[in-house]
Amino acid sequence: MKDVCMVPVIIETLVVGMPPSPSVVVLRPKDEDTAMPCVLPIWIGPTEAASIGVALEGQARLRPMTHDFLANVIYALNSTVERVVIDRVEGSTFYATVCLQRDGRVINLDARPSDSLALAVRMEAPVFVDEDVLNKASYPYSFAKEADGEKAMEEFRSFIESISPEDFSKVE
Repeated sequence: MKDVCMVPVIIETLVVGMPPSPSVVVLRPKDEDTAMPCVLPIWIGPTEAASIGVALEGQARLRPMTHDFLANVIYALNSTVERVVIDRVEGSTFYATVCLQRDGRVINLDARPSDSLALAVRMEAPVFVDEDVLNKASYPYSFAKEADGEKAMEEFRSFIESISPEDFSKVE
């Protein structure tokens, strides 16, 4: 991977839409006091959104879903997910890299952000976004303190509903 400034992020919210409505995962810098208070919405498929949601909620499944299976394979091969990096955006398409650690060696795998996030949540791996991606595709956002949380969430939901994937096609 290229040497870049990577910003650690967390999943701020996940909106699972039922077709034809889109699903969106919203990332934000882990450090709320960052010089770049923003959110990064990424539109994803409903299946991937459901998979991320299941992992976030820690729901037990009778049978492994695809991302559970992949995590099991990684464990069985004595590997770990070192990190996930969302490292590029072109128009409304985001790109990610899953960095596996095996026998002291790092293996970088190209992946969709949705699959990468579903895997990262299951394997408790840190997620990073390239600072250039945040500069190009994020939206400014003010993080509310606990007392203003409900009002802030209402404003945030309104914000998410007001943007669309086409907004990213304007990214240069």
